[in-house]
Amino acid sequence: MMRDILNLKKNEQTPFYLRLIDLLSFIYTKAGVNYSQMRLILDVKMKMDGRKEAGLGGMETGSRSDKEKNQFFSSLWVYSLVSLFLLVIFAYDNWVFQYTVYFSFLFVMTFSTMLANFSGILLDTKDATLIGTKPVDRRTLGAAKATHVGIYLLAFTLAVGAPVMVFTFVRNGLVAGVLVFFLSLLAALWCLGLALLVYATVLKRFSGERLKNIIAYSQISLSIFMIIGYYAVAQIFQVIDPENLLVEMNLTLAHSVLFPMWFVAPFGLLQEGWSLTYAIYTGLLLVGSGLLFVLYNWSTDKIESNLQKMDSSDENISSRSMLERLSGQLVCFDPLERAYYHFGWQLTKTEREFKTRLYPSIASSLVFPLVMTYNNLTAIEPGMDPGPANFLYLPYFTLLLIPVLAVSIQFSKHYKGSWVFELTPEPARAPFLRAVTKAMLIKILLPLYAALALVVLFFTGIGYLVQMLNGLLVFSLILYIETKRSVKSLPFSKKYSASQANLGCMATVIFLIPVFIVSVIMIVSQLFIPYAQWGILLLLTGLNIRWMKKGFSK
Repeated sequence: MMRDILNLKKNEQTPFYLRLIDLLSFIYTKAGVNYSQMRLILDVKMKMDGRKEAGLGGMETGSRSDKEKNQFFSSLWVYSLVSLFLLVIFAYDNWVFQYTVYFSFLFVMTFSTMLANFSGILLDTKDATLIGTKPVDRRTLGAAKATHVGIYLLAFTLAVGAPVMVFTFVRNGLVAGVLVFFLSLLAALWCLGLALLVYATVLKRFSGERLKNIIAYSQISLSIFMIIGYYAVAQIFQVIDPENLLVEMNLTLAHSVLFPMWFVAPFGLLQEGWSLTYAIYTGLLLVGSGLLFVLYNWSTDKIESNLQKMDSSDENISSRSMLERLSGQLVCFDPLERAYYHFGWQLTKTEREFKTRLYPSIASSLVFPLVMTYNNLTAIEPGMDPGPANFLYLPYFTLLLIPVLAVSIQFSKHYKGSWVFELTPEPARAPFLRAVTKAMLIKILLPLYAALALVVLFFTGIGYLVQMLNGLLVFSLILYIETKRSVKSLPFSKKYSASQANLGCMATVIFLIPVFIVSVIMIVSQLFIPYAQWGILLLLTGLNIRWMKKGFSK
């Protein structure tokens, strides 16, 4: 009666994902999960994901429907649009080649999204504190958390794979279409299961601050492993007739460690008939999937119990490094901005959510250029001198990190403390934004860019040092422009939620076109226009000095 008076009972339809999970309730029950409790926790989590935090000082406005709209699902169409480029694989009549490219791409995209955007949710200790004190066992709590992330991953996977799935039904038939649909969903579950198993192993052996660092490093290692694996899969095929689009496959049992190939083997059996290699790979897929489910079912409650180790030791008070002190003196021009600079530097140093979101992207930005450098060197015939154009574009891969970085500095686990800035005599928003942007430039982008620039200079010579300096100045300017465009509130003033998990990824996809244009203009102009590099150096230096002194003032 009271609920009806207060209008708390609404005639809302059950969301599609809950109806789908209801059909799978018997799996949860057999795994020892209290399904009714798990479903209630999941329903609350999904509803909370669609609600936005109120901005400081009324900076964010919008209708109630906008504030309860889940941004993650409404932006998935961008990934489907990008995946349209994968349809070029259907020009080849080899199904194994087609779906090797597709599943390799799908694993890299889904796994990197898993590590960068949802690790913070899987490793969140608040659930155990708030819900664990109630009569809810750890297995049920772990299943709710995994299902919560699994819904987003499955939706992401369907968005990325939608063009290939639809085209498979049209081009390769009904059976192949159904197969690629279910194997794509299975691939998403594999990414989730593998991540959970890695975290379970790390959580069992370490604790405290060391555990947080180990987890961050394990994410970098997994990202590097996926990228190198993607490169290794590409080496299995060789184009033998470009005019007729014929490829030759050199698949052997030695490639069985490349588990994306396990998902491709059923298509080989479907198109080419019986083959011992394909049969073994299909068997590995079935056995691996069953083993992964058993291991997850065995470790899910242990993950929740071991998660408390994340807070088992107090955070050590870290001292300022020499780089932080010197760079603060050089790039900050007043004491207030310098104080904000050190604040942003130290906060990102201890923020686990910031690291889990950014570190996989850092690994990708570093490994992709190194892999391409290796490709350039192996493609050149012995005795030939590689031209500078084969290497000068490599540092520009770092530009793809900027959108993720600009989005990441908006969130913090200490977001509730941002009210302090409203009490200052002077708002000081511009010095705050300038200082945090400079700290991210010096702390994250500069070391990464310097490492790639040294690789380029090693192969091209010291004569291209000015081009490398110009590239760094371009990065600084683009970081300022992207931060000014995307940051609509104070840094570190928002709570990170699953509905905003793909903000940086979507921006990175959109960012590909301007990155390509800027890279081409910079490289071509400095290679073919006499003394262009010096003119560009003077122009970019002036623009950087201007934003470092007066940036964000409006």
